[in-house]
Amino acid sequence: MADSLYHSLLVIDDHKMISNGIKLITSSLFENFYAAYDGATGLSKALELSPALIILDYYLPDTPGDALAREIKYKIPAAKILAYSFSYTPDVVIKMVKAGVNGYVVKTEDDEELVKAIHLLMDGRDFFCKEARSHIINRFTTSTDDLAIKHLIANIKFSGTEIELIRLLCKQMSTKEISKNLFLSERTIEQYRSNLMRKIKAKNIAGVIKFAIRNGIILLDEL
Repeated sequence: MADSLYHSLLVIDDHKMISNGIKLITSSLFENFYAAYDGATGLSKALELSPALIILDYYLPDTPGDALAREIKYKIPAAKILAYSFSYTPDVVIKMVKAGVNGYVVKTEDDEELVKAIHLLMDGRDFFCKEARSHIINRFTTSTDDLAIKHLIANIKFSGTEIELIRLLCKQMSTKEISKNLFLSERTIEQYRSNLMRKIKAKNIAGVIKFAIRNGIILLDEL
């Protein structure tokens, strides 16, 4: 492996020990490492440096992490942001995801989980740890507010019904079985299915399963 795979990393976290730990873990991955210990400095450095990746804590001394993530995404739309926090409560996770972060890792996870998330985000994909995925999927399947789930999966807007349909298709249920599960007519299910396949650019069920696993909609052990 080359000494460095990516250009630059900015860590925004008020705990210097955490920042130094990330620097040590990622020393072989990034050419340049930058740190900020509050939101204002973090935003300033993000605008000045345009780092390849930003790792952001939710709890900052001057601003919530979701407000900062939203500001960064507004001013640098292409920014890749990985939320990295001790908190994995539904409220915090959903706030960060709604703000546009590309991934979420709990600080109690091992180093390999953080490195895995970094590689996936740098590859243009999303990554959410198991706890975060659980909260996101629960929100998808219970929320009727489309705005609450905008931009959550691969920058595509899905309704709760579409997310549940993806999960049921992955389990290879028939149209009749899905119809009973979702309390919709078989004709409506077929329409949903056709629109969904087109939306995620899947040619068959294998493509749906690949999309679902890659984006954390369903886990391998659920199939």
